Amino acid sequence: MLQKNIFRSFTVSFCWTSGVYTLTAFHHYYGARLYGTPWRAHVVLVGGICLLICFLLILLYRRYQKNWLIHIYITIAMLLFGVGIGLFEGLYNHIIKDLLYFSGLNKDSWRTLFPAPAYEIPENFVFECTGMLQFPVAAVQSYYLYQVYKSLKHVSFV
Repeated sequence: MLQKNIFRSFTVSFCWTSGVYTLTAFHHYYGARLYGTPWRAHVVLVGGICLLICFLLILLYRRYQKNWLIHIYITIAMLLFGVGIGLFEGLYNHIIKDLLYFSGLNKDSWRTLFPAPAYEIPENFVFECTGMLQFPVAAVQSYYLYQVYKSLKHVSFV
């Protein structure tokens, strides 16, 4: 029964990790096309490779049931998708950026915090919304990663 729970937690967390990736891939590809900044699209490839590695770790865990595979999965998924995309990209790059911009912060101060060309003035609804959505989706993904971590305490495999 415990083994079934860890596989379920693993699967749910991977689905949310895939959701973070899909949203981010769309957001960055869309931004690359919209703003003529092709360097944004690198996230599609790099994130896809990291997501594939996460998927392979799940397959390897199902086959060999070694906890260190879960630890590697949690580390990659949390650092890249939870912290990197959720906190930095979603929260700082979009939510805080938009709040400060629309609250009337002095333009020079705003540009100091969010320099061009890495940061765009929030004028495209789709780009900003998909950027902001990265934070709550990554928060849910992080919650399910924590559920995977908690389930490790009940599994006696090495």
